[in-house]
Amino acid sequence: MALKSDLMNLTDNERRWLPWWGGTGKLAMGWSCYLNRGMYATNEQIFENLARTRRDALISWAEHKWSFLETLGGKLNEVSLEAASMEVERSSGRLREISELFLVSAEGKVLASSESARVGKSDLPAAAIRKGTCERFLHGPYRDPVTRELGKTTSRFHDAVTLMFYEPVTLDGGVSAAICARIPNDVMSDLIQREAGHVFEESGDNYLFMIESRFDPSIQTGTALSRSRFEDSTFSHGDNLKQGIETGFGTVGVREHTEFEIRFTDPATGQLHPGVRETIAKGENLYVKYPGYSDYRRIPVIGKGLTFRMPGSPDLWGMMCEGDLEEVYRRRSISWRLSSRLTVLAGMLWFINVGLALSSVPIWAEAAINGLAIMAMVWFFRATGVKP
Repeated sequence: MALKSDLMNLTDNERRWLPWWGGTGKLAMGWSCYLNRGMYATNEQIFENLARTRRDALISWAEHKWSFLETLGGKLNEVSLEAASMEVERSSGRLREISELFLVSAEGKVLASSESARVGKSDLPAAAIRKGTCERFLHGPYRDPVTRELGKTTSRFHDAVTLMFYEPVTLDGGVSAAICARIPNDVMSDLIQREAGHVFEESGDNYLFMIESRFDPSIQTGTALSRSRFEDSTFSHGDNLKQGIETGFGTVGVREHTEFEIRFTDPATGQLHPGVRETIAKGENLYVKYPGYSDYRRIPVIGKGLTFRMPGSPDLWGMMCEGDLEEVYRRRSISWRLSSRLTVLAGMLWFINVGLALSSVPIWAEAAINGLAIMAMVWFFRATGVKP
């Protein structure tokens, strides 16, 4: 059966990049992948389904927010500012993910808000206001200190990184405005980082990155747009980004959040790592074979990458769903485990018999020793070899 993994463009150096020794070296990983080579096709399907499910969840989530704002916008069209303010207040509790629901004028002034202290403020990006009062527009992720100050909503994580939804409306008298929903970016990150959805519990990471930033060209290709599972010690019980991860080519880490502070490169080259690079080049990429490829932590990983646009956003995003090569192919089949134990026990019995033959013990002693050895081996096999 042909594998999609065979189509990945890896350089000669990338095919030989693992060291010889160590838990993730050529010898250990080559042997593990060889023993589990029959799982390649299954793992391709696992990563395909995982990535597409995550992407569909993100798009559905955004469409749900747009549906809410479209319905609310229909109630605000051609009404007075006073009536609009009352409607914003009534609707503010309908979606718990939203930290601020507000109405903003074309000049950038907050006309009404679920956070009363924000009324009259003019601190939103002018370019976003111009676009958002003319057409449906999803701005972000971007940094906004107001989001951090307003506090968390449905996510246990929280920082200044923000998603802002703009739905244009026309108030009484033809006044152009937009109804906006401010949502902490960690809420979106939770959609792809929920622990129950990780097939590989110890190592799997799912993350978003920028491919083509049309609204803000200063954002480089490959820049992180979502929280990493390894940002802190919540899910990573080893090294994490806030403490710093040593790669052998320097330390990779973050001060406040993964978004914008991490660019998904191979530490050895400073270039986009192969998974991200090939996803951008081909629109999607899948690789589950030995020797994996280096991720931004210089750890061998395998996984699926794809590209998409969020509804309302002019930018092109990418998403990687990955697992560490070592964890994915750590397993050993039941037949392998049983046959390896039987081989060891048979070898031990052979050595015992050779030793007895060379020592010229009486036949009754040889029989007794063999009997005891067999009983001990049966007990050992039963205790260690047939457990589910």
